[in-house]
Amino acid sequence: MPKTHEIKALIRALISDQRGNTAMFFSLALLGIALVIGLGLDFSRAQNTKTSLQNAADAAALAIARDLDVDADNLQTRATDFFNANFTGQSFGVNSIVSAQEIENGAGVRVTVTSEIETAFAALAGIEYFTVGTVAEVMYSASKVELVLALDNTGSMGWNGKIETLRQASTDLVDQLLPEGSAEENVKIGVVPFNYMVRLPTSYKNQSWMKFDLVSPGHWNGCVAPRKPPHDTRDSSPNTNSKKFFALDSNACPSQELTTLTSDREVLLATIDQMEANNWTYVPEGLAWAWRVLSKKKPLREAVAYSDEDWTKILVLMTDGANTVEWDWPGGIPHQTINTPSTQGDNATELLCQRIKNKGIYIYTIAFEVNNNSTRQMLEDCATEPNMYFDAQNQAQLIAAFAKISGDITNLRLSR
Repeated sequence: MPKTHEIKALIRALISDQRGNTAMFFSLALLGIALVIGLGLDFSRAQNTKTSLQNAADAAALAIARDLDVDADNLQTRATDFFNANFTGQSFGVNSIVSAQEIENGAGVRVTVTSEIETAFAALAGIEYFTVGTVAEVMYSASKVELVLALDNTGSMGWNGKIETLRQASTDLVDQLLPEGSAEENVKIGVVPFNYMVRLPTSYKNQSWMKFDLVSPGHWNGCVAPRKPPHDTRDSSPNTNSKKFFALDSNACPSQELTTLTSDREVLLATIDQMEANNWTYVPEGLAWAWRVLSKKKPLREAVAYSDEDWTKILVLMTDGANTVEWDWPGGIPHQTINTPSTQGDNATELLCQRIKNKGIYIYTIAFEVNNNSTRQMLEDCATEPNMYFDAQNQAQLIAAFAKISGDITNLRLSR
């Protein structure tokens, strides 16, 4: 492309050339047309560059808002670095000034970019640069979150370090949502370890919704059976004898009892750290108790009402295999058959997923090294949206899935 001084010299040469006025005017006309086209190209290029600037500014604002290592001292430097990393590949001159600051009252961060874009043809009119500016703001979400993790603690999770990876991924999520030293009151988390049963705190032995037909309260260790259908897949209050929960004389449930909604990170981390792998799989029972953790109804009443618009309810279901237990209730007494086809458990899971979503609860699902196609499909269908299902085929992908979920829950959003 000819330089500005070369074009100006060409114009002067044409004007001073006396060899043919017709040729001169024809040449000037062509040059005028070329100049108009060139100005359009300059403008179009400036618009495209502004889009690239906005994208890079957005990326920088999101990055510094999410980065726990960013503080007031390095905010400007980190914003500039993130902006430069995302604004690359330009073939013409762009001089950018990046400014970053916290929004008033710590509500978020703002990145402002002012850029001078070199022109090619507008320079003939004395316009050597187009100046463009853009602003990106990221607001810290004021949304309040009730989150429950329904985590597979079955025997297969004891293979190849799987339960250790689950502990790490779950710990990372708690660290992200409830950072150490924070006084976060807008995030509450519950944890429901499950195999084919769930273990409750034995302090519940005096609750009216417990049924001790099979074991005395003094000898109960927390194991409970699924309720008899249809209440095993419903959020119905246990206000009649048929809706109560059977205490079992068993030690086959998970070693770690469930934890109801809390903002106490130490309690949550202790629950996660003590999870162990044992026994068979019945996903519906973990899913049902996770729902109860998020419900205002008995048996667990720590949650806010479904109608409370200030709070978002989220359930994360993670399993590494198909349902392998069938429950029946001969004479009204719960009885399990292990190592059976998954039909009953799959049907109950599908019912629970739909009913939970109908309550406005968002569901994330994670299949961890699951080779059963019907189980993967069941989990994908259970998720609220297709992108809320994760098919983690190795340990790194499980950790990445939990990281993505915690990032979603952080719920940072561009406001402009």
